[in-house]
Amino acid sequence: MATISPEEFSRLRRALPTVTQEGVMQTYRISQHSWYKLRDGKPVKQSVIDRMRARYAELTQ
Repeated sequence: MATISPEEFSRLRRALPTVTQEGVMQTYRISQHSWYKLRDGKPVKQSVIDRMRARYAELTQ
């Protein structure tokens, strides 16, 4: 289990078109529940963070 920094969350949030269940899933391929946990500074599985970071990297290339 791990968390991300508030700065990283802000950067990821700026790249998210809409904060909806569909928007989070289509953009980062994570659940809205995981997104809320990250927003609140709570830990999620490392694989969730890795998947989200990989998608962010793909989107910003």
